[in-house]
Amino acid sequence: MEDDDMPVNTVLSHWRLTVQSIEAGSDLQWVFEWGNQLHHRDQLHTMWPLLSEQEQTRWQPVLSRWDERFRAATAPMQNPDTSVRQNGRWWQDRYPLRVTGESGQELPLPWSPPPTHLDAD
Repeated sequence: MEDDDMPVNTVLSHWRLTVQSIEAGSDLQWVFEWGNQLHHRDQLHTMWPLLSEQEQTRWQPVLSRWDERFRAATAPMQNPDTSVRQNGRWWQDRYPLRVTGESGQELPLPWSPPPTHLDAD
């Protein structure tokens, strides 16, 4: 099954896992791949208008819950000159508040103030 053919509950499940991973601390090894981590939210944005009104009503509380948790685990990028927002994709203009991995690693300029670095146990 191709990504575009996934049912909404599967894509929502992937978004849930992504948000939980971000809440736990994003790995700096993938810092410059941040936008790719948001792929499932992009998918939901694309598929939402194609859902029936009944499906949207059914799934909206689930999407809203995970979007709210994503907002709580991220911060808005501070540099409007580097905004990547396109077509209402607000999640693309946010960055993780907590990171793991090698400290002192270069971060994208719009990630300001820098996220909290979680020490490895």
